[in-house]
Amino acid sequence: MPYPLSLAAGNVQEFDPADMVSAAQTAGFDMTGLWIDMEKWTAATTREVKSRLADGQVSVLDVEVVWIQPGEPDPAHQAAIEIGGDVGAQFVLIVSSDPDRSATKKKFELLCEHAAKAGLTAVLEFLPITEIKSLDDALDVITDVAHPSSGILVDTLHLIRSGGSAEALSKADPSLFPYCQIADAVATLPEMTHEAILAEAVDGRFLPGEGALPLRDMMAALPRDIPVSPEIRSLALREQYPDITDRANAIFRASRPFLDSL
Repeated sequence: MPYPLSLAAGNVQEFDPADMVSAAQTAGFDMTGLWIDMEKWTAATTREVKSRLADGQVSVLDVEVVWIQPGEPDPAHQAAIEIGGDVGAQFVLIVSSDPDRSATKKKFELLCEHAAKAGLTAVLEFLPITEIKSLDDALDVITDVAHPSSGILVDTLHLIRSGGSAEALSKADPSLFPYCQIADAVATLPEMTHEAILAEAVDGRFLPGEGALPLRDMMAALPRDIPVSPEIRSLALREQYPDITDRANAIFRASRPFLDSL
């Protein structure tokens, strides 16, 4: 069976969420992600998204991003999760910039509880520019919290830049990885600074097969039937394809054959 394919919201973050649904459908994706900006999202947004989803051609894989910060839990996070539940999302994507690991665990557990009530699974993404920097960090949180509605989101770029590997993935419990994000890139960065890692993550990703990352090895270490969300945040792609549907088409045309070849 082919990997189910989802249009990552980060690919088309500047567009209206309802248009993400339409672009994913037109391009041939099975699912889409949705970017939830609580300052812009309204009840009308929810209605329009649900209207575009009504024919069932695509479903919502995930909503993002819930960003844990130092201090008290943010009520907007629960509101975003409730929106995810209302539009039928499977997952809510969570990252943490709280340097207090115990506080992160408590907040993540609370988010897992909110997610479970809304019918979602809370996935914790690790990336070197946050406080959950690596697969080991994410495993520490997930294992300690041990909530049934939780998982880890692997982004192939972040795995490599955090010092991880396909071998490390293969040693972890596969049930912890309900879906993944895939992107290619240069083998190494000239400088492993916060600024360089951030710039690559938001502007410098390549389509699958166009770079030098060991994507095939990483995918082989993950469950074979999980949904795959190509996250190709790329300045070059945005400039070449300013239209949302054209950009979604380009990502699909590269990603579907690559995944089918695995």
